[in-house]
Amino acid sequence: MPLHVAAAPNVDAETREEYRRMYGEALGRYLGGADFILVLTGGSEPEILSAAGDYNILLAWPHYNAMPAALEAASALRAMGRFVEVVQLEGPGAPPPLAKVERLVRLVDLLRRPPRLALVGAPNKWLVSSGLSGGPSLHIDEEGVYRRSLEVGARGEAEALVAGAVESAFGAGELERPLAYAKALREAAGGVDGLTLGCWCFDFGKVRERGWTPCISLAVLNDWGVTATCEGDLRALYSAVVLRRLSGKPAWISNVNMVTDGGLLLTHDGAPPSFGRYSIVPRMATKAVAALRVEVPPGMPITLLRVSGDLKRAILLRGVTDVAQRVEACNTQVAVKLPDGAGRAVLKAGLGNHLAYVLDDVYEEARAYLEYLGATVVP
Repeated sequence: MPLHVAAAPNVDAETREEYRRMYGEALGRYLGGADFILVLTGGSEPEILSAAGDYNILLAWPHYNAMPAALEAASALRAMGRFVEVVQLEGPGAPPPLAKVERLVRLVDLLRRPPRLALVGAPNKWLVSSGLSGGPSLHIDEEGVYRRSLEVGARGEAEALVAGAVESAFGAGELERPLAYAKALREAAGGVDGLTLGCWCFDFGKVRERGWTPCISLAVLNDWGVTATCEGDLRALYSAVVLRRLSGKPAWISNVNMVTDGGLLLTHDGAPPSFGRYSIVPRMATKAVAALRVEVPPGMPITLLRVSGDLKRAILLRGVTDVAQRVEACNTQVAVKLPDGAGRAVLKAGLGNHLAYVLDDVYEEARAYLEYLGATVVP
C-alpha cells in the first residue's frame, strides 16, 4: 500500500510529492502494513476519507491545522467501523516515531489475522473459568507429543540451559527429556500462534512415571518463538499471544498471589529464561525435574492482560517491575508496581486467575485492539 498525502485543495502537487517521497522513505518496510495517510493541513478531511482503507494510520503534525483535520477524520472513520490511529509528528520533515509505528503495524496485523490457538491435552481440573468461546483452533493429543519426544534428542539445548543458569540442581542429562518435549510441542503446534498444555504438574502418579514435569518445556518455548502457557488456560494463552504479537517479545502467564492498592505479586514455576537471571530448581510440591526461578530485574516496563471467555471484557494494566517480597508459592515471583488503586481492579474485574504479561509497554496498542473488538476494558 502506498503512502497517501492529504491536504487542502490549495496545496500544490509538487509539495505533496515531496512529502510523499520523504515520508515514504522514512517509513520504508512498514508501508505494506496499513493505510498510511500523511495529513499536511486542515481542510483535508475529504481527502483523508477518500484515501482511507479498513486499517488506517494518520500522521499529522501540530502545524497548519493538520492535527485537527486528522482528529475530525478519525472520528468519521471510526463511525464507519474502520480502524484508525492518529500519530503525532513533531513538525514538517520530522521523522516519524518508528517504534510507535511498528507497534501499530503489529496491531493491524493482529486484527487482520486473529490469534490461532492450540490446546494440548485437556485443561487441568482446577480451571473452572478459563475456556474461550469457539474453543481452540487446534486440538493436539498430548500422549502423541510425549511419544514423539522420546524419539527426539535435546542434549545441546539442555547443556545450553544449564550453562546459562546462575545455579542448577540438575544436570543436562536430567533436563534433556523436558527439552526434547519442548521440541516435540513446537513441531506439533506448527501454524498456530501459541499453545497451552494441560499439564501433569500435580499428578503424582504421572510425575513418578515420566520423572519430570513440563514447566521448563513451556518456559523455553517462549524464547524459541512459540507462545506457550500452562494448564490449558485458553483465556490466558489468548492474552499472552496478543501481548507477544503487539510487542514482538516473549510473553508469559502467572498466578495472582497478592493484590495491594499499589501492585501485584505474580508467581509461577518458571518464566522465559530471557526475562532475567535464572536458576534451575526442583518443581514445587513434587520436587521433580524441574522449574525455573527467574529473577526479573526491577524497573522494567510491564503490560498485563486477561480477557473474558467471550472477549467482551478484559483487564489491562501497565506498570513497572519491582523487588519481590517472596511468599510461599511458585518459584518465579514477579512484583509489579501499579498506579495507586490499579491493583484492586484485578479483584473487581472477576476475570479469573492467570494474568499474561510482557516486559514492554504496549498498553495503548492493546487497549486500541480490545476496544476495536468491542470489549469493555477494566480499569
